[in-house]
Amino acid sequence: MTSRSNPSVRAIRSALILLVITLLPATAWLQEPAAVTPAPPQEPAAAGTQSPAAEQTGRYEIRQGDTLWDIANAFYRDPFLWPLIWKSNPSISDPDLIYPGTALVIPSLAPIERAMSAPEEAAPVQETIVQEKAVEKPAAAAPLEETGIPSFFRQKPAESAEPEALARGSKLIVPEEAATPVIDKYAMLSAGFVSEESSQDYLRDAVVDPSRKGEVSNIIGADYEVYIVVRSREAVNIGDRFLIFEEVRKVKHPITHRDYGKLYKVNGVAKVTGIKEQGVYRARITLSFDAAMRGNMLAPYQEPTLIYPSKQKTEAKNLTGCILEVPDRKSISGQSDIVYLDKGKEDGVAPGDRFIVMSQPNPSTGVRHPVGEVLVIIVKARTATAFVQKSMDTLSKGYPVIFKN
Repeated sequence: MTSRSNPSVRAIRSALILLVITLLPATAWLQEPAAVTPAPPQEPAAAGTQSPAAEQTGRYEIRQGDTLWDIANAFYRDPFLWPLIWKSNPSISDPDLIYPGTALVIPSLAPIERAMSAPEEAAPVQETIVQEKAVEKPAAAAPLEETGIPSFFRQKPAESAEPEALARGSKLIVPEEAATPVIDKYAMLSAGFVSEESSQDYLRDAVVDPSRKGEVSNIIGADYEVYIVVRSREAVNIGDRFLIFEEVRKVKHPITHRDYGKLYKVNGVAKVTGIKEQGVYRARITLSFDAAMRGNMLAPYQEPTLIYPSKQKTEAKNLTGCILEVPDRKSISGQSDIVYLDKGKEDGVAPGDRFIVMSQPNPSTGVRHPVGEVLVIIVKARTATAFVQKSMDTLSKGYPVIFKN
């Protein structure tokens, strides 16, 4: 069994849990809080043990500096489950605005975990009709159904001459032999990008949250129903998906100081569910990385191309550039961070390319030395988003990068 510490497994599990939340009534996890007080987020549980909130419903009092992202990470060991805490506390209208002293209900994950691993009901026995000269072959048994659990949680039988019965209580299992990507698709989707591109498609102001009985809000999270305006194309079909993103700030090149586009942050993914009027469509937020808002832009969703470890040598490229921008305007000092490069598709950069990050020249000798290595995961016309794989020293804007053969 693959450990839950694997980022890909955690991302799949969190996405499945958020989907199950929409199928269970709110009372399924909003039980009477336990008398015990759960450990605060800044004191994480010991490795290998579950946090108290994962087993029982409890309360937590917000402290200075807390965020729902951090609280979800402390209680569930999964920050992407922050919408569960938000939806369980209707008094919080904006997930980015929480105040010290506010008491939060921390819902239990136990009912959801049980629903995901519930045993399957036995298929009804079908009677066969026997005639004098011919025996009709019994109809194929209908797929096993699980009460209250969608079909994508059920394990499909293998297509063979003698299909085996499904195992009761089957779970979603990631095979050990499956290749693990360098970075999972959820991290790729939420990485953001620098680009000169913009969009004329956007989220409208009418937002409906089913869990709040039709309440209209401008703050959008997972499972919200929204209206979107699409002007970039004539035909939009039910099932089409759009990436939700917003402008963070303008970007200037650290060397030339010229405008180089804008930094965009990705907030989630919306799936079209219906048509309201010409150019206006109803959609549901199926994936949320951060709270979206009215006016956020839309772009057609494209499934990320996963990058796997490979020992094969890549094509030699004579490419040099620099770190154009970092997400928080500060230095990057550790692995698993994101940086943005000033080279893109027009320069021959492709997903999977690796670059060595060099230090600034020594003031006395002028010598540079390697301080890190980054892997390109998203490519735009003149820029690229890269994942920091190695970091021996601080990485900052303006640091040179050299293509690694």
